[in-house]
Amino acid sequence: MKNFDPRYSSIPKVELHCHLEGSIRTSTIIDIAREHHLPLPSYDVAGLDPHVKVFDQWRDLHAVLEAFGIARACFVAPEVVERVAWELFEDSAAQNIKLSEVRFSPDWAFTGHGLNWDAALDALLRAKARAEHQFGMAIGLIAITSRGLGRASCERTVDWSIRHAEHILGIDLADSERDFPLTEFLDPIRRAKEAGLKVTIHTGEDTPASFVTEAIRLASPDRIGHGIHIIEDPAAVELVKARGLTLEVNPWSNYLTSSVRTIEAHPLKQLFDLGVRVTINSDDPEVLDTNLNNEYRIAHEVLGMTWDEMATCNRYALAASFLPEATRERVA
Repeated sequence: MKNFDPRYSSIPKVELHCHLEGSIRTSTIIDIAREHHLPLPSYDVAGLDPHVKVFDQWRDLHAVLEAFGIARACFVAPEVVERVAWELFEDSAAQNIKLSEVRFSPDWAFTGHGLNWDAALDALLRAKARAEHQFGMAIGLIAITSRGLGRASCERTVDWSIRHAEHILGIDLADSERDFPLTEFLDPIRRAKEAGLKVTIHTGEDTPASFVTEAIRLASPDRIGHGIHIIEDPAAVELVKARGLTLEVNPWSNYLTSSVRTIEAHPLKQLFDLGVRVTINSDDPEVLDTNLNNEYRIAHEVLGMTWDEMATCNRYALAASFLPEATRERVA
């Protein structure tokens, strides 16, 4: 489903919601596995793709998350982190993405092989500096705290992010809302905000509008990851609008995780028409076999958004970016 149509590449784009761990090329996974003697079910792209990509709609979000296991095992050394980040930025530049916020979970991605978080961050920063210089992009980093790793992991991630606030823009609370209630993580999330970090929360992806309402009222996030199920509750829509919140929407991801029944039923345009500040993003471009161009294609050709409406979504994204205003103006 990747899209390289020059019509969509011609649009200067902003992407706010993209996971580093879901952005590893299959060929890169094979290279890493060979170099570091990691077991794989196949060592050729055609054979490995069915194990590391989601091509068809799966039964639920949890099933899709299982596909990330091989990608997670790849983060064995700082040079791997640097390569994965550089290739993501390279792919982004090829789509005319001018501003990219990339999120990653240090505890989920780096702890498995005992990778030092600071060394991994240094590797990310090297790739970032190179891409900003070579492509003229603006790049921001967001640290994910995964609910499934527990409160202690959230505390560690927030502490680490505060120490590196010069480079980390904000915190993203991700993972299953149903299994790990928001109330368990409120204290560290609030502490992150008090320290000046921005906060975005995965909510309303495969959960009802009430979860989004709770997240807004308890945690006061700066943005919402997904949030599409507010379409089911006019009061939730009005709350999002009243708070001036921007939704980080990922159409193809929402279809593959069965968060929407069909791609045609995705509420992106409905939310836009209601005045919600929606943005268009790819989520996990390699795992989900998509890219931002493809998400724009879906918005236009499947959901019926006009070019002007998509440009408005881009303006929403630029305004909602966690990067400093001067940086945003440089790529506007």
